[in-house]
Amino acid sequence: MKSKIHILQLVNGFAIGGAETKLLDLIRRLDKKKYKVFVAGVGQGGPLQSEFEKAADGLVVFEKKSAFDFSLIFKVANYIKRNKIDLVQTTLLYADLIGPMAAKLAGVKHVISWETVSHGENDPLRTKTRHRFGYRLSMKMVSRIIAVSKETQISIILNRKINPKKVKLIYYGVDTDLFNSSENGRVSKRAEFGIREDDIVISAVARLEEVKGHKYLIEATKDLIKDFPALKIVFVGDGTLRGKLENQVENLSLSPHYRFLGFRKDVVNLLKMSDIFVLPSLSEGLPNVLLEAMACSKPVVSTNVGGIPEIISTGKTGYLVPPEDSNLLRKAIRKLVENPDYQKKIGAKGRQLVENNFSLNKMVQDFEYLYDSF
Repeated sequence: MKSKIHILQLVNGFAIGGAETKLLDLIRRLDKKKYKVFVAGVGQGGPLQSEFEKAADGLVVFEKKSAFDFSLIFKVANYIKRNKIDLVQTTLLYADLIGPMAAKLAGVKHVISWETVSHGENDPLRTKTRHRFGYRLSMKMVSRIIAVSKETQISIILNRKINPKKVKLIYYGVDTDLFNSSENGRVSKRAEFGIREDDIVISAVARLEEVKGHKYLIEATKDLIKDFPALKIVFVGDGTLRGKLENQVENLSLSPHYRFLGFRKDVVNLLKMSDIFVLPSLSEGLPNVLLEAMACSKPVVSTNVGGIPEIISTGKTGYLVPPEDSNLLRKAIRKLVENPDYQKKIGAKGRQLVENNFSLNKMVQDFEYLYDSF
């Protein structure tokens, strides 16, 4: 007789994304005395694969041979049977399509879908009929859908026509011990990128893609830099728009004030060396990096999209502005740049909010309670 609950965590792959990173956090923190955790990537590996291998009791990658490889359903079902899986959890859309069907074939009664993204205009189910049909079929086999924000929860119910009884809210959680207000290494980290201690550093951690709105931040800082020549803007992340954004910075003669760092594994230290964090996205679910910046006691300016208003209250824990509005984005940043004491006050309130409502321990406890309820 098994002494532990066997859980299969099914995910699209092991890219460096918010959903994948948060899944890794969850697996690392689950009680190993109660749970045996297996991980399967459906379609691809990725840079985080080695970290998942360290955290899990078993890991496999099922490479897909086409845009939707039906054979993966049977491969995952066989993996479920071999490892005597009791519970399947899926993260991201392709895993949502494969996992419930595989679980049904393998005789597993309970499947959880972790819905980590916003369902705005970029929702693939709006335009792809095949995905929409597959998703609705799969969700009929799911016991619970976990939404990362109230906005996502409402969208799942209204836009994806899911029974409200199936949808449960569990906010993302941040490791408040790792992400804290300590500024150890601040000077040396700044020196690494040619940034002085008295410079004002604005950081933006996000993929360099259209949906993240970097071009509006660049436009917003054009006039700010004239008034505050000590401003330095750090872009952490990479993507298809990197060249275009670098050209935009160069055409505006702002290159000395910008640093494009690409993908980094030292995000916690980059946040700690910053003074202000900005996220100008056009669409979001509940961005984990926003919580990480707040946990580091950094004041944040973000667009009023997705679940972000559930975190930020303007003038209290940060500033909210409409998406695609460089003018209001500039005004919000200016309020913080002009008043360092106000920066600290806002940052401290943000840290307190994360400690009280968005800790990693709370997120893990909520998932463990859910697992034990089946």
